[in-house]
Formats: sequence, structure tokens, C-alpha cells
Amino acid sequence: MTVSLDDVLRRVSAHRPNTIELSHGLQAATALIITAEADPRFAIIRRTKHDGDPWSGHAALPGGKVDPTDVDAVATARREAFEEVGVELGEAVGRLDDIGGRIMKGVVTPVVFHIPEAVPFSPDPREVAGAHWIPLSIITDASYRIRYPNRLVGPWPAWNVRTGEPAPLDNLVIWGLTHRILSAFREVALD
Repeated sequence: MTVSLDDVLRRVSAHRPNTIELSHGLQAATALIITAEADPRFAIIRRTKHDGDPWSGHAALPGGKVDPTDVDAVATARREAFEEVGVELGEAVGRLDDIGGRIMKGVVTPVVFHIPEAVPFSPDPREVAGAHWIPLSIITDASYRIRYPNRLVGPWPAWNVRTGEPAPLDNLVIWGLTHRILSAFREVALD
């Protein structure tokens, strides 16, 4: 990374996100969890496969739909991170711009958190097939970049990372909404 983690967190904290008001459709939030280690990492999951879910088995940040009991998007991201991977989060560093769906009608609010170090995950197998701590540096390292061949939206910019799992789960392609969130984070925090 080209700046210190303190600078990254300060930039995210100072960012004033653009919000999207949605009268109907999916409202969700994701947790971008970054470790405060010398080589910062972030949490990524591989979604469990479900019939009829076009994103089954794909990479994602912990997150999900807003629950009526959630006071805001930060609460949703915090709750979902705990439910999906068992990571308890404190105060958020900040929010990124809301992202509108390109295929499905809805809005996702990315929320950034940091924790001192990587902790063991406790994935909920109903939602998470695997969870990993990935070096944050991949989002600026050209050697991880690929084009993901999606039949609906064409070749999509992506990152391909090694998970350390046995084949065929030894690589994970980060594309689509998750790529958009991490790219937005890069623009706010690193560029």
C-alpha cells in the first residue's frame, strides 16, 4: 500500500458518502473488515451454493439485508458479520458511497471496520462455504487482476486470489459488487 493504515482509516472516516434513497427493493449492508496488522488484510467469504442463486459460490464481503430491528446500515453490517463469520465488530470507521444494483433493484451500503488482528472465523454453513483473510494489497497489485467472463455483463474486472484451500477451492475470484465496493474503497482510501 502507498499510505499508512492510519492514513487509510482517516480518509475513510473523513469521507462523506453519497446515499441512495430507495422506496422499494433490496436494502443491504456489507462489512469491509480490515486488520491493523503490518500487512493489513480484509475478510472475504465464499458464499454457500443454493439453487436459484446466481451468486452461489462467489466471493463476497460479509453482509446482507437490512432487518427491521437494525437501527442503521452500520448495525446491519455489524450483525451480518457476526451471523455469517462470527466476528464481533465495534464502532465503524466510516461508510463508503451507497451502490445501486445493476442487475437487481436495490442499494448496498458498504461499512468499513477495523480490528487489531485477524481472528479465527466461525462461518455459518447455511450462508458461508469459506472465509479468508486476504492481503489488502491485492486491490493495488496488478498481478492479481483478471477479466471475469460473465455471460450477462461481459468480461468484468476482477482479482484472482489464492485461498490455501484444496483444489478446486484454492482460488477465489473477486468480481461484481464486491469488486465495485473494494474499488470504491481504493479510491477513497488509497488514491
